[in-house]
Amino acid sequence: MGDAHRLADDAKSLIQRCLENYTEKYGLGAMSVAAYDTAWVAIVTKVVDGQKQWLFPECFEYILSTQSEDGGWKIGAAAQIDGILNTAGPLLALKRHYTEPLQLKHDPQDIANRIERATSSLRSQLAVWDVSTTEHVGFEIIVPAMLELLEKEDPSLVFEFESKKLLMKINNAKLSRFRPEFLYGPRRFTALHSLESFIGKLDFDKVKHHTVNGSMLGSPSSTAAYMLHSSEWDDEAEEYLRHVIKHAAGCDSGAVPSAFPSTHFELTWMLSTLLRAGYTHEDLDSPDLTKALDILSHSFEVENGALGFAPFFEVDVDDTAKTISTLNKLGRPVSPKSLIETFEGENHFITYKGERDPSPTANCNALLALLHQPDVSVYSSQIEKIARFLIDFWWTSDGKTAEKWNICYLYPSVLMAEAFVDILNLIEQDKLPGVFDEDLQSRLAVALFQACFRPLLDQQADGSWNHSVEETAYGILILSEARRVSFFSDLREPLNQAIERGVAFIHSVKERPLHYIWIEKVSYGSHTLTDSYVLAALKSASLTPATNFTIGSSLWQNLTSASTEKHVKLFSKAELFSAHPQWELQGSMIEAVLLKPLLVKRRLEVFQRQGMQEDKYFDLIPLFWTSPNNRARTFASASFLYEVSLLSMLTYQVDEFMEAVAAPAFQGRFNELRHLIHTVFPEEEADTQSSNGHSNGNGHASAQDEVIATIKGFKKYCFENPYVKRASAADQKTLEPT
Repeated sequence: MGDAHRLADDAKSLIQRCLENYTEKYGLGAMSVAAYDTAWVAIVTKVVDGQKQWLFPECFEYILSTQSEDGGWKIGAAAQIDGILNTAGPLLALKRHYTEPLQLKHDPQDIANRIERATSSLRSQLAVWDVSTTEHVGFEIIVPAMLELLEKEDPSLVFEFESKKLLMKINNAKLSRFRPEFLYGPRRFTALHSLESFIGKLDFDKVKHHTVNGSMLGSPSSTAAYMLHSSEWDDEAEEYLRHVIKHAAGCDSGAVPSAFPSTHFELTWMLSTLLRAGYTHEDLDSPDLTKALDILSHSFEVENGALGFAPFFEVDVDDTAKTISTLNKLGRPVSPKSLIETFEGENHFITYKGERDPSPTANCNALLALLHQPDVSVYSSQIEKIARFLIDFWWTSDGKTAEKWNICYLYPSVLMAEAFVDILNLIEQDKLPGVFDEDLQSRLAVALFQACFRPLLDQQADGSWNHSVEETAYGILILSEARRVSFFSDLREPLNQAIERGVAFIHSVKERPLHYIWIEKVSYGSHTLTDSYVLAALKSASLTPATNFTIGSSLWQNLTSASTEKHVKLFSKAELFSAHPQWELQGSMIEAVLLKPLLVKRRLEVFQRQGMQEDKYFDLIPLFWTSPNNRARTFASASFLYEVSLLSMLTYQVDEFMEAVAAPAFQGRFNELRHLIHTVFPEEEADTQSSNGHSNGNGHASAQDEVIATIKGFKKYCFENPYVKRASAADQKTLEPT
């Protein structure tokens, strides 16, 4: 059996496994278990035959069995917030069970010791928590609520920490736009996923109408809070939690995930990822595929074209866009009308109503859904809007890009590479006439190159990215997109070799561990997602695209020159780069060339160039910045690289101006020229000197005026540059002449 057939069979098996535990009522989900949600289910009580009992004792047993030696809960702790919530939740459960053992028989001293260790662990974790870098869903309302609940449980459980002031500032900003009473109406809010945050502030009897098959927006913790604080018992909610314990990722161990079901999310991510990588309808065709498409088609129809991560949950742009892309590619065409009507904002598409900040990857998914419509030009205004937002996001991002749905920086790069490659392809085919001007195309090209080249630089010696199978799959998918683009043609060999090393690493891992890189209340992983990306990576690696290194050729042909190879050879002799492979410098040179049109456009902004030689440094100037940036893996923002390249260009130009214009005009009068330059600082003296020039009657006024006006323009550019204005007062002071 050939590799293509084997991969197709593996993909069919994945679809089958994904649907194994599907039920018409509850759907499906493979998200990993979370100590936080399990702890909330562990404190649900019910009166049975007149006796109050812990309803799910198996959940408490799981909490006991997974506490670490240091007192916290470490399973899936990929971010600081994971440890904090996965310790705060169990600490609350331990306190409740210690105070009221009910039918369970545990050594009280053992529980007391566990409480002491958990308290110490939580205190330590909060002390080092950097709130400013936290992205997880709803943390700004969940953590303050948990701290309040713990203090009410035991007045000694007061937690003070350095980031608490910032946390409460974010909390107040969030709650200033939201009132718990909003939940009493018919509209579903994402806050339904975290009702435990509103205990004491919400009448839980007034939110019962929001349950879907017993769950509160697919959240076991939120559902548990609802059950604990409603005046009437909800049998359907109990049935939901029993189903989650038995059929979700915990597999009847007592553990539950932070969300279940996730039917739309897992089906559409799986199928759209496979299709993008090159699997065809024929490759995937099976009764299970038909079943998956029937589920999605039915939901799309009954929910009027806007979906959440499972049926009848709060709608979001991600799941809606992925569903549209999946159905369209698999022969069930649907319109993006509701996608646009529901989620289009002023400058980008919103993920869901009331979100704290926009999501680049959600916008990528919306963009990809629109780019694959039959008549793409109909949606040109939305395409241009999203593309501009994404390009601006990339250009202003320093280091490795952050995203609120996935911890791995490669994840947004995958989606951006896919979207930007598709845009270049459509531009080449003249299917988006007049949408992308030269400036936007150039900025897009730079962003696309960086999104693909930086992961190439980041690959580790064992062929992996971060020693993770799933993250390595992301890396392979990014480099596979790069192989379609013309300005990567000179990097053909390193790209192919990197992909081969990545594939070898994936094959070397015999059992794929869960990768807790996806973001919910706490980080989670999913075997369905991991296997989808791995199969997609293996497929894309095995293909030689029909458009191999051709997309964007018209843009690239206008930029290349014979001098670029000469510059690379020159730089490679420098000690700074001698230990690095020459292809790294070649990549930095390509990046520099892509920046060139943006610099050329502003070449006359300060210096008009009359009487000066032709500019010969536009390829070279950005290379002075892109090469050390890539060598050190600093990955400063594209905006920074552009601004410092522009400043370098102006430095070259001021040097040329002084030699070609100012010096001849003041031949024999260099002291006068020197005085003019000095009088530009401060401004009022320069104005006086300029006035004197008009009245000296010696015929040199016009030359003098030209010189001083040009130097003023250079000064104005330097001091009014946005980067300078944002700098500290001390840094701004160093720019002033002495």
